[in-house]
Amino acid sequence: MPDAYWALRQHKQPVAIIGAGVAGLTAARLLSPRIPTVLYDAAASVGGRLATRRCDGHAFDHGAQFFKPRHPRFAAEVRRLVDQGVVAPWIARFAEFRGGTIASRRQWTSESAHYVGIGGMGALAASWATGLDLRLSRRVTGLRSALDGTWLTLDSDGEQGPFGLVILALPAPGAHALLPADCPLRSVTARARMKSCYALMLGLDGDLDLGFDAALVKDAPLSWISVTGSRPGHQGPSGIVALAANAWADANRDRPPADIQAALLAALSDLCERPFHASVTTLHHWPSANSDPVRADGPQIDPDHRIALCGDWLRQGRVEAAFLSGAQIADTIIAAMVTKG
Repeated sequence: MPDAYWALRQHKQPVAIIGAGVAGLTAARLLSPRIPTVLYDAAASVGGRLATRRCDGHAFDHGAQFFKPRHPRFAAEVRRLVDQGVVAPWIARFAEFRGGTIASRRQWTSESAHYVGIGGMGALAASWATGLDLRLSRRVTGLRSALDGTWLTLDSDGEQGPFGLVILALPAPGAHALLPADCPLRSVTARARMKSCYALMLGLDGDLDLGFDAALVKDAPLSWISVTGSRPGHQGPSGIVALAANAWADANRDRPPADIQAALLAALSDLCERPFHASVTTLHHWPSANSDPVRADGPQIDPDHRIALCGDWLRQGRVEAAFLSGAQIADTIIAAMVTKG
């Protein structure tokens, strides 16, 4: 293990992070003040599932719906973001559907701590990305370990490197595909069982009142419904985001997108007991939306290949879990550099 950290400290080799979701952004923010850190992502914007899609004047948070701080470290970060006007509590009328009907209701308050990005979850990702060395729209297709460090192969720019350490802040299948055949971290990524999700987004022309602002759905093709206009700082006309249940999404993922969209719209209409006439209708597939946590012990680092893993799938499928995973790997690297220096 010392060799990789020695290269980072003595030779000033940079760290490469692949994946600009919550885990990758957190690791980059903690590492970049101490060592050059480059963050790559195949998408054109940061955030991963902290996603806000804008379409014909409508805005949809179609990934992570909210986050709740439980761990003291994440709670401190959320307080900082609140003070900066980046996030706020979602004061929502919450309902729970069971068997096709509303079984319970309650009011979320500022004390119940369901936070969202003001104006969209993308605002949170954008805040965390400020000042980082970002290489967006750059898909990493391979890793190569050499005596001078680890090299990245990009689909558009050839090889880049050498890096003293490469952190894969990706869903388990993406990380597994990049790991060398003899890397021991493959046993960790192979244990993960990712679950998919579809997000149905409806943009409406007028105001909307379903009697609730957010709803958890049990025993149905849908698992979640939210009204966009109820979210703090929402701009534009109101709309709906409806998320498919993971089991339903996995069972139907081979169907044409048009069939998926029609099935989810029908399920939404049945639950809400009304038809929806939308000016905007769009669908997004998240192939790795959630997982049962692998719960691997300790930080996942292969010093021989100079590769590390982080991500919510290692802990629990939440924004907080992704944040803590990125922080743990950064803390480990920083502590080792200091100890070995």
